[in-house]
Amino acid sequence: MSGSQQPRRLALLGLMTSSGVLLGLSFPPSPLYTLAYVGFIPLLMLLEQLSRSAQVFRYSYGAMMIFHLITLYWVGGFTHGNDPYLMVSGVALVFGHPLFFTVPLLLYHWAKKHLGQTTSLVLFPFLWTAFEYSRTLSEFAFPWVTIGNSQAYDLTRIQIAEFTSVYGVSALLVAFNVLGFLWLQRLAGSSWTFKSKPSLLTLGAMVLLYVLPWMYGAQKMNESISIDSSSQVRAGIVQPNIDPWEKWGEKGPSRWISYNRQFTTYVTETEEFEGDSLDLVVWPETALPFDPTIVGNGQYLQALQSLARRLDLSVFSGMPSYVPRNDRKDSTARPYLVYNAARLISPDSVYASYKKVVLVPFAERVPYAEELSFLVEPLRWGVGISGWDKGRDATVYPLRTTSGATTAFGGMVCYESIFPWYVRQFVLGGAEFLVIITNDSWWGKTSGAYQHAAYASFRAIELRRWIVRSANGGISGFVDPQGRFVQETALYTQARLVGRIQPERGLTFYARHGDVFAQVCSAVSGALLLLMMFRMIRRKGTRGSTTDN
Repeated sequence: MSGSQQPRRLALLGLMTSSGVLLGLSFPPSPLYTLAYVGFIPLLMLLEQLSRSAQVFRYSYGAMMIFHLITLYWVGGFTHGNDPYLMVSGVALVFGHPLFFTVPLLLYHWAKKHLGQTTSLVLFPFLWTAFEYSRTLSEFAFPWVTIGNSQAYDLTRIQIAEFTSVYGVSALLVAFNVLGFLWLQRLAGSSWTFKSKPSLLTLGAMVLLYVLPWMYGAQKMNESISIDSSSQVRAGIVQPNIDPWEKWGEKGPSRWISYNRQFTTYVTETEEFEGDSLDLVVWPETALPFDPTIVGNGQYLQALQSLARRLDLSVFSGMPSYVPRNDRKDSTARPYLVYNAARLISPDSVYASYKKVVLVPFAERVPYAEELSFLVEPLRWGVGISGWDKGRDATVYPLRTTSGATTAFGGMVCYESIFPWYVRQFVLGGAEFLVIITNDSWWGKTSGAYQHAAYASFRAIELRRWIVRSANGGISGFVDPQGRFVQETALYTQARLVGRIQPERGLTFYARHGDVFAQVCSAVSGALLLLMMFRMIRRKGTRGSTTDN
């Protein structure tokens, strides 16, 4: 490399690094969420200086990898170091997932070459939003680092999510970045002066993008949330803080010694609610690491029913579900379908289990396992939570309160809660409040548990529903329809919470119409990309005819 090229390369690396760091530091638990409003500007400056697609790919990947390293450093469970497969898959995610993020950046680069800078800048917010939406639609889906999620702590501005879901927040952030980049570029190139009309119009548009959501959100946040004693639900949360490695790590006869100890912990903690006149107690994901409804485990089911009758409440608990399979093609296949599931036990009923539908790719299930069955067994994680089968329906459970009212709720398991389109299915099915059960204790005191808890605020706002969140080691709590945690626990503590929530029956725009905003963004992106392809083909045809002549 010549001496003249070295400063340019360093400048490009600086822009790449700046973008990755700014975006990474905007995500929970960082309080610096406003950095997302400028996180794309260095990246757009970088792309402006690159002419070849290979360069765009390399630098885009570098920026997105830095972003992932800061945001998702925790996914490998390195704080525990107990499972090699978990650590390998975590490394693969951090270094592999940024490849997806190069796609919209490459498309933007090609659009700039064939449609011009102005059109490509207009396209970029639509293109990015469409990309994020697409990352929720397959069994490889991983929308954890959706850019809008970075604003989960900015409750006032994200109230717009009741119309657009989190994708509207993403589009707003990217649009703000585009305007900021355009303003800085034109000032630096002396195309505009600070007081010129285009400059002032651009600044005005940026101010509107920042202020208007705040104005709407401030109005929503000032609305009082009332709880009607005649229809309220009094709910309790048990956070046992059981080591998940202990939960799944025991083998042989000692396994049931551990299971008995865990079960006793939950029963004892729930008995402490006696006298609180609760309607519902929520235990976390896989609170029971076995299915109490199968032959041989009946004593646990009887104990649960007895607990529910004695305290006159219902218990919603995570537990596996074993279903005999009728499609065994050979003797080596598992005799049961095994689901990561949950079940409601009321004083007078044991309801059918809800079987988790959206599973973590590879960690819980090999994507498209039916088509890739030869990969399932080699990739089965050894601590009891991988190789789950996939459920089919969003189950809504009825609940009778102590006041005699009847309500309904939907309970999702862990990872499902970051998918707006899926959580919406529970509300469309009649859920008047929502429950999230999870086990975020695999990762130690890292960003993961804070991020997962913060994203619950989006689901509450999108659907205007109360959320009861029970996590094995935290963070547990109650989230109101404006996204506020009105009560919450600390990480890695044993705790119990009691709260009052109000069932809601109204439907937000998002509940009624779903991801129409993201779909419109996808349609606009598709139309402009088709225009780009048409121009590319026409130019090639023109060059060909010129050569022939």
